[in-house]
Amino acid sequence: MGLDDERLDSGRPAVTRWLNDAVRALDGLDSRVDRAASDLFEYPGAGLSDQHRAQITQLMRALIGAIEDELRIRIGHLLPADASPELAAALGSAQVAIASPLLERTQLLREADLIGAMLRRVDEHRLALVLGRDSPYHVADLAQRLLDLGDDDITEAVMALLIAESRRYDQFGDPALARTDLPPGPHRRLLWGVAAALRYYLIRQHALPDMQADLLLAQAVRDLLAEHEDADTLEGRADALALLLHDHGLIDDKLLTDALEEGWLALFTAAVAQRAGIDAAGVWSMIVDPAGMMLGTVLRAIDCERDAAVTVMWRIGSAEGATEEMLVERAEAFERLAVREAAEAVLIWRLDPNYRRAVLEIGEGGIGSSRRR
Repeated sequence: MGLDDERLDSGRPAVTRWLNDAVRALDGLDSRVDRAASDLFEYPGAGLSDQHRAQITQLMRALIGAIEDELRIRIGHLLPADASPELAAALGSAQVAIASPLLERTQLLREADLIGAMLRRVDEHRLALVLGRDSPYHVADLAQRLLDLGDDDITEAVMALLIAESRRYDQFGDPALARTDLPPGPHRRLLWGVAAALRYYLIRQHALPDMQADLLLAQAVRDLLAEHEDADTLEGRADALALLLHDHGLIDDKLLTDALEEGWLALFTAAVAQRAGIDAAGVWSMIVDPAGMMLGTVLRAIDCERDAAVTVMWRIGSAEGATEEMLVERAEAFERLAVREAAEAVLIWRLDPNYRRAVLEIGEGGIGSSRRR
């Protein structure tokens, strides 16, 4: 029996289930981010594995520490000539973290977009390792083939993405997150948050007048922001390359499977998003959706051939720990779902993210009400 003939217990068409799953995928991602924030700051052990918790905590502290170092250097350069030698020496010493202990006592680090960016970086790192991408210096065969096309724009975009990819690793090969890879909102808020922590330190420890501290810190933050382009993030570079490839008609099933097999997850996500006409963040939520059904749905919506789609679902599902029985079930569901029905199921992802969230909160199909209980 195909999905056209199936009915839910409520009597609504079976395709509604896939629409509900599309909304639930967003709900699941939001809930996972909420649980991660709770685990990190309130109730350890509530949702994250020990490895996840350790890696996100490390990412957070390293990120805050790097921003603090940048601001210290900027402030040091902005100090007037008659500034006290003790203050100049303190700004030049990074022996003791100032911002992180202060910010961890506030709500500033619990922002969903910030936690979500860190959770995504950790998940990407784990998946890339399972898929065989174990080095920041590995140039995927796909990348070389794209460079060999001889198109200047594509070459520039590939090189920019490779540079951005190299920022995913720290010196020990662990996941890293540069401030410039944060989404624009969290990037700005975290910069100003670290600046506020340094203000507290400058006034309390060095008796710097409030107005002088404010002016120094504001100038330092503005200088850092002026030097940064919001598009110069890993996801931004992947989106830019995917757009070029889409315009050249190069995002076929082979490109998708090659990007995934070679652990080029940012490009894989952006390429699927281009073919589906939805945002890359939405595709990523489908990739990490615990139910595993939305990934198959979006692959069917873009009319991905069965072999390629099953390869993608099998590789990602296996990396996420799905059983063989579950993977077979997902492959069978993919085969039963018609392209038209899949397109209807992902339609909501082509609309504004604020609309999706409103649908979720209001409770289409009872989802919002069940979430609030």
